[in-house]
Amino acid sequence: MLRAGALGALALVGTASSLAAQQQSCPATTPGATMPLTWQGGATIAAITPCDLMTRLYIYAADSMRGREAGTADAIHATAYLEREVRRLGLRPAGDNGTFFQNMPVTARLVSASSTISAGGRTFHPDVDFSAAGAAAGKKVMGDAIFGGTLGDTLHALSPDAVRGKIVVVLPPVGGGRGFGGFGGRGGGAGNALAGAEAIVVVSPTVSRPRLQFVLNDTMQNEGRTAYAAANPAAANAGPQRGRGGAVGGPITITVTPALAAAMLGKPASSAVVGDKGGDVAIDLSIENIAEPTRNVVAILPGTDAVLRNQYIVIGAHSDHIGMSNANPVVEHDSLKAYNMVARVEGADSRNAPAPTAEQWVRINALKDSLRRVRPARLDSISNGADDDGSGSVSILEIAEAFAKGPVKPKRSLIFVWQTGEEKGLWGSQWFTNHPTVSRDSIVADLNLDMVGRGAAIDVTGQDKDNHLLMGAENYLQLVGSRRLSTELGDIAEQVSATEPVPFRFDYAMDANGHPQNIYCRSDHANYARYGIPVIFFTTGGHADYHQVTDEPEYIQYEHMARVDQLVFDIAVRVANLDHRVAVDKPHPDSPFARCQQ
Repeated sequence: MLRAGALGALALVGTASSLAAQQQSCPATTPGATMPLTWQGGATIAAITPCDLMTRLYIYAADSMRGREAGTADAIHATAYLEREVRRLGLRPAGDNGTFFQNMPVTARLVSASSTISAGGRTFHPDVDFSAAGAAAGKKVMGDAIFGGTLGDTLHALSPDAVRGKIVVVLPPVGGGRGFGGFGGRGGGAGNALAGAEAIVVVSPTVSRPRLQFVLNDTMQNEGRTAYAAANPAAANAGPQRGRGGAVGGPITITVTPALAAAMLGKPASSAVVGDKGGDVAIDLSIENIAEPTRNVVAILPGTDAVLRNQYIVIGAHSDHIGMSNANPVVEHDSLKAYNMVARVEGADSRNAPAPTAEQWVRINALKDSLRRVRPARLDSISNGADDDGSGSVSILEIAEAFAKGPVKPKRSLIFVWQTGEEKGLWGSQWFTNHPTVSRDSIVADLNLDMVGRGAAIDVTGQDKDNHLLMGAENYLQLVGSRRLSTELGDIAEQVSATEPVPFRFDYAMDANGHPQNIYCRSDHANYARYGIPVIFFTTGGHADYHQVTDEPEYIQYEHMARVDQLVFDIAVRVANLDHRVAVDKPHPDSPFARCQQ
C-alpha cells in the first residue's frame, strides 16, 4: 500500500499530466479543422492524448516511410524510429544481444538475370520481355504453346485435357487486374481449368521487374510443423493460417510482352482464336535468394513486485504495411477515395464488388468534387498504412510513454513488441513466440492492437456472418478472441470499459465461430493463442481505405484512438496487478502448429 504522502505526489503528477494534455492544441482536437497532408507536432507528454498520437502517426505513416514493407530498407527506417523512441523513454532492451532489435532470417527471392524463354527461334530475357513473381525455386519447362483466350472467361475456356502439359497463353481479365506475374503473391490463381498446364503466360502491354518475394526461414516452425504432421497425418497442412495464400505448386505464371506471346503462338495474341496452337517453348527460370534484414522491436518496462515482475503482459502491434509495388498503378487519390467510399466500402476486402450503378456514379462524382474543393488533384502510389497498422504502432509508443513517464507502475512487467511481417503471414509474432526473449511460460496475456484508428459512424467496419454490414460509432470497438481462452480476461475488458469516461460498445460480430473472414487467425495475437496464451485483439475494424493508398493520417479519428489506447492501458494495469495469473479455462490447440480455426 502506498503511503499517504506518495498518494499525494501521484495526484500532483496526474494533475500536471492532465493540465499538459489540456494545453496541447492540434487539428485533431480542433472542431471543424481540415486535417493536413503533413504535420509536425511538438514534444509528446506522459498522458495519452490525441495530439501526441497525431504527431507520431504523421511521422510513422509519412510518404518518406514508403509503406514500411517487411524485408525492405523502408521497414528498417520505420523500426529505427521505434527504437529511438523506446530508448528515449528509458525502457529496457529485450531483443538480441542487449539491443531492442530481434532479427529474423528473411530472404528475398527473385528471378535471376540468367533466366530465359526460347520461342520462335529467339531468346527472351527477364524484366525486358517477361517477369515471373512468386516462384519458390528454379524451374525448367518445355511444351507446345496454345492460346487459351481471356483469363477468367469460363464460357470459352479450354478443357483440362486441352491444356494438360501445354504452355497456355492468355489475355488478361476484362477490365485489367494487377499482379499477373504470380498474381502479386496473394494467391489469386488462374482457376482449376488451367491446373494441368505447364505454365500460364499472361500478355501485358508492358513488363517490369516484379516486387521481391520475401521468405521467413523459421527452422523451428518448419521442423515443428513437420514433426506434428508426421504424428497427425490429418493435419499435414498444420500451421497458423492468415487465409491469403493460394495453392502450392501447380503451373508457373509468367507475364510476357505481346512480342514474346507472338513468338510463342506464331501470331499476335490479339488475333488468335481459343485453341490456336503455336510452336515449342522452353522456359528456364533461375531463382536467386538474397538475405534481407528484417526485425522486431522489443522493449520491457520492469514490474514493481519482486516476484510478479518475472511475469509479463505483452502489448503488441505490427510495424509493417504493404509498401509500394510496381504492379500498383499511380492513381489520383481523391478519385479512388470517392470510388471506394461508395463502391468498395471495405477496401481490399470488397472482393468481387459489382460495377457501380448510375446512382452510385453520381454519388462518387459528388464526393470527388467535394474533396477537390479542399485541395487540388494529387497522384498517389504509396500505401502509407496509417490505420493498418500505423495506428497500433504509435498507440503502443503512447501507452509505453504513459507507463514510463506517468505515475502508474504495474506489478508485473510489460513487454512492448512491434512485430514485423504481419502482412506477409504473421512473421514477427511467429518468430517472437517461437523464439521468445523471455520464458514463454512467463507470458500471462497478449493485448494486440491492429487498426485502431477508425470506427467512425461512416465506416463500414466489416460484415457479420449473415452478411449484414457493421458500422462504427463514437464508442465503437471490436474485440476478437477475448474469451476464446480465458473467460476472466474477457470479463476484465468489459469491467474496465464500464469505468471509462465514455464506455465502449464492444462489437463481437467478427469474433463469431466460423466467420468467413477468419479475423481471429489474421493478426498477431493468433501466434500467442496457439501456445495457450490468453489474448485480446482490439480493432476498430475495416473501412474503405483498407490496403489502399488512401489509408493516410488525415483520415484517422485521433480522439477515438486515444480512448482506445487508454482502455488498453487500464486493462493492462488490471491484469498486471492481479494476485493470480489470468485464468485459462477454455481449450487451446493441442499443438502450436495446428491450423488456426475461428
